Parts: sequence; C-alpha cells; structure tokens
Amino acid sequence: MKKQPTSLLLIITAILAFTTVAGAADRWETLRAINWVENPTNQTKVGRFGELGPYQFRPATWRMHTDKPFRLAIQRAEADEVAVLHYEWIKRSFEQAGVEPNAFNIALAWNSGVEAVLAGRSPSASYNYAERVTNLVETFQEGRRNLTEQKNVTLESKAEQLLIGGSVQELRFRVLQDTPHFEITAS
Repeated sequence: MKKQPTSLLLIITAILAFTTVAGAADRWETLRAINWVENPTNQTKVGRFGELGPYQFRPATWRMHTDKPFRLAIQRAEADEVAVLHYEWIKRSFEQAGVEPNAFNIALAWNSGVEAVLAGRSPSASYNYAERVTNLVETFQEGRRNLTEQKNVTLESKAEQLLIGGSVQELRFRVLQDTPHFEITAS
C-alpha cells in the first residue's frame, strides 16, 4: 500500500513531462523536417554551394556555432548539435526582433537567412521550402498528438487502477530514438 502514492506521483509526473517535452519536440520536429527537405537521402557529398551534412550547412554557418572541422558536418551527432545551436540562434534572433519563431519562419531563415526574413526579402523558392518544412512539421505533430493520446489513455487507466486498489509495482521510462518521446511501462 505504501507504493501507491509514489506510483501515482510518478504517473502524474510522467503526464506533466509530456508538456515539458513539447517545446523540445517542436524544435526536433522542425529540425527533422529540415533534414528531410535538405538531404532526404543522407548524401555525404559537398553540394554545389559548399553545403554538407544532413542539414546542408554551409561552412560559414557551421563556423558560427562550433570550432570543430567542417568535415564533421556529415556525422549525425555533430550535425544535430550544430543544428540545435543554429535553430536556437534563429529563434532568439526572431524573438529579439519581435517576429514569431514558428516552424515556417525558422525554415524560411534556415534557407534564406535571418536578415532576409527580417527585411522581407526572402526569395519565392525559400517560401516554397518553408511551406514544405511546415507541412512535414504538421505531419510529425499530428503523429505526436496521436501517440500522446494513446499514452494518456494508458496512464489514466494505470492511475485508475491505483485509485481503486490495484497496484503498479514499477514504472520504467525508456527514451525512444528519433522523435523525443517516452514509453512508460508498468509491471
């Protein structure tokens, strides 16, 4: 019986964790969509404008965020690290300028540059790019909402079991690959 309050607290904490993860999930969904649009086949060759890696960084963009050699841009972990830094830099730049840092604007800046977006001078090809990224982000978010709804039903039933005298002996959290989300299992 003493485990019930602890288990119930863990379930409630897990539900609240989904809310906290949402901000990071939005960033990862945007970065994942950028990756899919920029380099869907994971090419490791240097592009015609010198871009490289899953996010197609140009050397100057890479150097804005790291001192590591540009050749590391093809390594996923290194590219992800720089992508997060670049995303956050774009987001901060927009917040400071009073521009909404949504997926469309971030993708637009990723493709044409923050200054071009703020000046309203992004080329039409960049708008097309941002629309494609935004469509993918919306698809990823819909998948996350569906998964969250499924998880919430499971969590609610576990909480209900605890409240009516059932027992959940152990909760385990496992971080799954790709989109940041959690799987909660009870045994």
